Amino acid sequence: MRKSVFILISVMLAIGIGTAFLVARGLSDFDLAEHSISEVSFELEDTVLSGTLVMPIDAINPPIALIVHGDGAQDRFSNGGYLPLINTLVDAGIGVFSWDKAGVGESTGNWLDQTMDDRADEALAALQAISALDDINADQIGFLGFSQAGWVLPRVANQTTPAFTVIVGGAVSWRDQGTYYNRVRMMSEGVPQEDIEQRLADRILRNDALFDTPTAPAPTTDMDAARSRFVADAYWENSTDIISGMKGPVLAVWGGDDLNVDAHSDFEIFREQLMPLTEDRLVVMVPNATHGLLRANLFNYQLASDWPWYLQYVFLGIGRDAYAPQSLQQIAEWIQASAE
Repeated sequence: MRKSVFILISVMLAIGIGTAFLVARGLSDFDLAEHSISEVSFELEDTVLSGTLVMPIDAINPPIALIVHGDGAQDRFSNGGYLPLINTLVDAGIGVFSWDKAGVGESTGNWLDQTMDDRADEALAALQAISALDDINADQIGFLGFSQAGWVLPRVANQTTPAFTVIVGGAVSWRDQGTYYNRVRMMSEGVPQEDIEQRLADRILRNDALFDTPTAPAPTTDMDAARSRFVADAYWENSTDIISGMKGPVLAVWGGDDLNVDAHSDFEIFREQLMPLTEDRLVVMVPNATHGLLRANLFNYQLASDWPWYLQYVFLGIGRDAYAPQSLQQIAEWIQASAE
């Protein structure tokens, strides 16, 4: 009996120590103190964009990934959500520059006033700003973008030749993406299938009429005026015809369980437009992964705000391990190989 109790206590201690080690490692993924950090600002017309450049210590001419955000009022680290990704990249010898969207954090302006052309101009201005810094090899700078970057980065890579372009969860058609998103949303809410299809058909007819005008529409029932104008400028966005013109190495990645964009349809569009596929032009579907490549069995929600309260602590506790296995490593290895 005494021996059994001793074994049980020993096992519990081992589990506790192992858990504490993993949590400590996970929390360290939210700390950039081990890297070289500098603040960088750049201008675009009357807007000043402010961001942070994170570099591997003692690295000589490392590749640098410029982060292009998805939708929403995102700061440079996406409220801390980017930090495990950034730490993974920098640990792999890749610098990262990310900036507050216009009107967010320390940046001036208003991101809701931007078109996708404006966002592409902003990314090009960031490229120019980082290229002009001392001890930076401009030939090693590329882009890593998420979701809405599916409309931004194909524009950028048609205008210049980045060292690399990585698009994660990129959407191709704004109109189709919205339909897919709302279908998934209604299914999760338990709306009957026949009602879903009717609501979606009605929504498409209404939005097509609303946004097929040269002037900004009035607010709709679920959007304020600023958001409505932003959507009006983007509603007919479709990057299909410009994907094939992208210059430089391209890696397009989706999570197989994406709830935000129709990953399998967009995967096929990118695959067809980037043909012939080579090591420099890859299209990848990551199994059991979310829109942002997190583990789908834990984090598959359309919005981080949908997460149950406890998942925030899980994410903090496991850091980079929240991502689907090997997904970040594959991106880092591909960037290193493409920038050589």
